Amino acid sequence: MKFKPSDLFTVFVIAILVAAVATASQWQLRASIIILVLGSVGALFATAQLVLDIVGRSRGAAPVSARPTMELPTFEDSDPRATLWGTFEIWAWLLGLLVLIHVTGLELALPLFVLIYARFYGASWLLAGGLAIALGAFIFGIYDQIMHVYWPESVFGDLFLDEWRGND
Repeated sequence: MKFKPSDLFTVFVIAILVAAVATASQWQLRASIIILVLGSVGALFATAQLVLDIVGRSRGAAPVSARPTMELPTFEDSDPRATLWGTFEIWAWLLGLLVLIHVTGLELALPLFVLIYARFYGASWLLAGGLAIALGAFIFGIYDQIMHVYWPESVFGDLFLDEWRGND
């Protein structure tokens, strides 16, 4: 079995999903059903992907795709330094998202993150803004207005949202 550093991200995703399922299992079923179902399925698929990646490498066979795919080529045959910097870039985006969530709150951070991420990688202002507005409308409409989800406190986000909603 050949374990590569690029497999660490898959292991991280599996750990997060297992932790989410373990946490949600302590909640009432009505509150935890979505986390339990999606987290379990996600952990199962991520584990299957990890096993396929590791077993496929140990057999020495290159993955063969019988159908056309829209995936980008893997980093297997590229410069290891470029792969390392790409990995650091992914982690930087994730840490930036966590900081943004802490500062502005999840409700504002996700649309703002989508806007910044899409613009950084070349999307037009129209597309990036449209995606951010659509996500913001979805979050506000479904999670805030229909489901009345409790949003954890943030550093600055509550100031803006409370003023906007008219809460004291």
